[in-house]
Amino acid sequence: MSTNYRRIVLPALALAALATAEGGEPGLPGDGWVSWQVAAPDAAPAWCCFSSWNDRDPSRMSCKLDGESSGFSIGNGDETTDSVKIYVRTTRGKIDRLQALAASCPVETATPIQPLEVTSEDSTRWLSARVRSAGSDAKTGRPLGEAALAALALHRGDQARDALVEFAHDADVETRKWSVFWLALLRGPQGADITSTVMFSDADAEVREHAALALSQSKAPRVVPDLIKLGSSDEVGDVRARAWFWLAQLGAPQAEQAIGAAVRKDPDDDVREQAIFALSRLPDERGPKALIAVAEDRSLAHEQRKRAVFWLSQSESESAQAYLDKVLAGNH
Repeated sequence: MSTNYRRIVLPALALAALATAEGGEPGLPGDGWVSWQVAAPDAAPAWCCFSSWNDRDPSRMSCKLDGESSGFSIGNGDETTDSVKIYVRTTRGKIDRLQALAASCPVETATPIQPLEVTSEDSTRWLSARVRSAGSDAKTGRPLGEAALAALALHRGDQARDALVEFAHDADVETRKWSVFWLALLRGPQGADITSTVMFSDADAEVREHAALALSQSKAPRVVPDLIKLGSSDEVGDVRARAWFWLAQLGAPQAEQAIGAAVRKDPDDDVREQAIFALSRLPDERGPKALIAVAEDRSLAHEQRKRAVFWLSQSESESAQAYLDKVLAGNH
């Protein structure tokens, strides 16, 4: 459906007041949708909706903002945007939906959307306050703070970046986790530097583990050496294991040597087992080759070699199947 728009000018002071107001916020309707547009960071992904998992062309499907947005995608191939729109819905004076999408993304709503004139600075301040506020999405039940954080990440400029940095260091666990994710994904080498700092210093292993995932999404040069350092030094086995997993997923040239060392030297049996699984995630024929090397290494425990054979059996690689045939035929 098409959406009718009418222009509303919202003064900066009114928007700033949204950050702390209870009940019906000044400048927002008691019921209905509003939106405003801001500049996005360089190479920001063109967030939109797609018609199916196999066909992610957002031009073929509008985002139905009153629904659960089950087709929403944070990635759309290589398509990027230089501006985003923030959509907010209020019901009986309370915000109950918040979504950021590429400005070009078509949307559908049950009621008209009222456009607001809002500066990026005021939008950043308002969203930052919402990150720490209570409230959940009326359809999905997820905290509105998560949506506010994602929307904040799509704002260009130092003010939004600094807000993400603050949340990455001084917030609850979930907010710290998502803050480093957006920093790594959307803030280039600088975001990777901040994510790395959190990855090595946060007191919570869950945050450090999530930071490893976040860092693996960055194209910064520090990603591979930092993941190797984390896998070799973190005090918690699960964190070390996830570092090896993401290193393998990246297909880094150093992966076999670094992960192979963990298979042989990590003090934790579970980490050694997870490291063998990580080898199976190496791209192309590198995975089977690395697993065969483990299976052939008689200095390793019997269970480790069996685990390597198991992951070889899950591979469709010709070299893996040839090796298993050789073992089954007793020629090994």
